[in-house]
Amino acid sequence: MTGEELFDQAREVNFTYKAAVADVQLQLFDGEWTVEGYGDSSEQCGDDGYMFRLGRSTPFEWRFEGSPAEAGERIAAWLDENGWSDIKTRTYSGDVDNVLVEAEKPESHVALLTIDFNPGERSDMITINADSTCEVGDANEVFELRRPGYPDDERSLEVQPSAEDPTAKPSFGYTEDGKRRFWPNAR
Repeated sequence: MTGEELFDQAREVNFTYKAAVADVQLQLFDGEWTVEGYGDSSEQCGDDGYMFRLGRSTPFEWRFEGSPAEAGERIAAWLDENGWSDIKTRTYSGDVDNVLVEAEKPESHVALLTIDFNPGERSDMITINADSTCEVGDANEVFELRRPGYPDDERSLEVQPSAEDPTAKPSFGYTEDGKRRFWPNAR
């Protein structure tokens, strides 16, 4: 596979995976989520593979409807109705009210989705973490292809957003002048 083919494959995997996670976010909170990890930096997986990880959380002073258990049941039912598989809901014992929902959707390149419902006195929080499927290709090469001129060029890169609406157009990689790179057909 050429470098251009690897880059195109990685971009398509990344956008498909982010779109699936964004659909879940919209079921939970329709607004800007705090970006804990943007999800476009490749990581090594397997012997010769790459994957992506992203993290999002609801903003401070946000509240979910009902109890964590009810919120977890609602999203687990939605996941089931929308093609997600291996759905698990976990609760904790004692005074811990958190609920954790896990699922996967390999056809959308989501190997593991975790949704943590965490109630609080002043605000509640939902944290979403998602790992993409492991794809064949060198993680370091994907990383370098996203950054033209790397590692010799020390230009600073535009910073990823600290908050983002799930409907925002995602970026993947950077332009020659270090700006986030957007693509015409990305969701």
